[in-house]
Amino acid sequence: MAAPKGCYFGKLLDVDLSSGKITTKTLEEKICHDYLGGIGLGAYLLYKELPAKTDPLSPQNMLCVLTGPLNGTACPACRLNVSFKSPLTGIYGHTQVGGPMGNELKWSGWDGIIFRGKAPKPVYLHIYDDKVELRDAGKLWGKDTYTTDEMLKEELQDLDIKTLVIGPAGENGVLFSAMIVDRFRAAARSGGGAVMGSKNLKAIAVHGTKAVPLLNIDAFNNAAKQAAEAARTQEAWDGIKRMGTAVLIENANYNSGTLVTKNYQTSWFPDVGRIGAEEAYRTFWKRNVSCPNCPVHCMKVGVLRNTGFDGLIAEGPEYETGTLFGSNLAVSDFDFMMKAVEYCDAMGMDTISAGVVCGYAMELVERGLLNVEKDLDGIELRWGNGEAVLKALEAIAFRKGKAGAFLGMGTKRMGEKLGGDAPKYAMQVKGQEMAAHEPRGFKGRGVSYALGPRGGCHHEGNDPQGQALWTMIGSAVMCTFIGGVPFNKAKINPQVVCDMLNAGAGWNWTPDVYWTTAKRLITLQRCFNIREAGISRKDDRLPDRFKEPLPEGPKKGQSFSEEDTKKMQDAYYAYYGWDDNGIPTAETLQKLGLDYAVADVVKK
Repeated sequence: MAAPKGCYFGKLLDVDLSSGKITTKTLEEKICHDYLGGIGLGAYLLYKELPAKTDPLSPQNMLCVLTGPLNGTACPACRLNVSFKSPLTGIYGHTQVGGPMGNELKWSGWDGIIFRGKAPKPVYLHIYDDKVELRDAGKLWGKDTYTTDEMLKEELQDLDIKTLVIGPAGENGVLFSAMIVDRFRAAARSGGGAVMGSKNLKAIAVHGTKAVPLLNIDAFNNAAKQAAEAARTQEAWDGIKRMGTAVLIENANYNSGTLVTKNYQTSWFPDVGRIGAEEAYRTFWKRNVSCPNCPVHCMKVGVLRNTGFDGLIAEGPEYETGTLFGSNLAVSDFDFMMKAVEYCDAMGMDTISAGVVCGYAMELVERGLLNVEKDLDGIELRWGNGEAVLKALEAIAFRKGKAGAFLGMGTKRMGEKLGGDAPKYAMQVKGQEMAAHEPRGFKGRGVSYALGPRGGCHHEGNDPQGQALWTMIGSAVMCTFIGGVPFNKAKINPQVVCDMLNAGAGWNWTPDVYWTTAKRLITLQRCFNIREAGISRKDDRLPDRFKEPLPEGPKKGQSFSEEDTKKMQDAYYAYYGWDDNGIPTAETLQKLGLDYAVADVVKK
């Protein structure tokens, strides 16, 4: 029952929205040591405290807003994690977001927040250090995310307040709705915005002034400096700093053969020069922005000029947004693409899922499986029609008409509703839309999509140990741009993370402890998914489209075969100690300290 000695405050806010009661939940050192924070702590809390088979949009679902041990310190680029049972997939959902919110929450003296129940009317949570209160959000309900952020700062008379808010999409139960942090950062994947909306929780506003306790500040700061230097000195990351992730758009088209085009039918887009980094640099970007204490500065903010959207300020394009609202839809008009990205942020929608949904609908229309007049209220979702995309996004956000109800359910449910051949063209894994990386061009992405705990996500790791690494970064709640590729290339991961944890928390972590913890956290997420949805080998696979050879581009002729799938699954299960069906064995669970999951997972 010992409290943490450093890196944590040792307490979570526990907010019952139904009753309005706010209590403190003790966070013990053993739980911190074994589950770390972020992804790992979220999986632990949900597994232990969420009743099995809970409806994700019911008051019983939990929304866990979590920091990690390194938030609020000299460690570069710490983020915020939100964990929940996903309404989009029915399995473990979590999302990471950059910006200042993670550090601000930690500085307020809390390691995280657990929301339960449903408020009788719209509310928001205001935190100023130890002062915590639920406040009326009636005036905020229905407002877009930008307006909500501004109104909160004005109401609280605090320009330094940091906010996490939902927009109309979350309020209206769009299954891939997002949470937006301080206007430009999105906690988007898996539908956490819909969980917030189902709880009548409009926003969280936080101001913190406390210092994070560290046992050995000098040793910690030396390790944190090494972490920052590893990222700062990587040549590829220098390119990201100058041009953002949008620089990958042209590269994916011309070099790697991974640019998603026309709902993953091909990886070649002739008009790529009109939507990528060069166009953004020439016509749009005005300044670089970074998350707190980050040396990479990957964010780019700009303004559209001399167009129908004159004066529009937006962040991007990033690789995902530029691809999924550009080449994926055959849209070559930069301004329409950026307006779609900005609109998703304003309404609070996941740009990845929204872009894939629109591309899926376009292919269904092209194949005669979806009728524009009958099914889409006359919205002409056809390749290259940026105007129709904006109309579709508005319908989704407000659940307007048949189109809004249909598109807002996500690709898996869209395919199931239409039946026939329609499910074959739904580019999703375990119910979640895949990101903007064609796995035939880069087979490692197939591992991330097919075997990652969330399904369909590119930030899960491209091989078994890569997934272990990524889940540790997400549990420490660091940015993968800092703690992933740069650390590996510098050959300091996991040692630099162990050094920070040992100096800050007083632990005695070694790389062996690091990798064992990673396996525990991945395996616990798998146990949750088995308990909630019976996930097994049958689910750890890509859509059949990827068995077809790429028709053009640098990787023309490549496919993701059934043999590739089998090798990928076998290697993954062997690494984590799971059986041939992808189920953790009793021996593995006991070895990892997950005895409490044996009864739910192992068949007798």
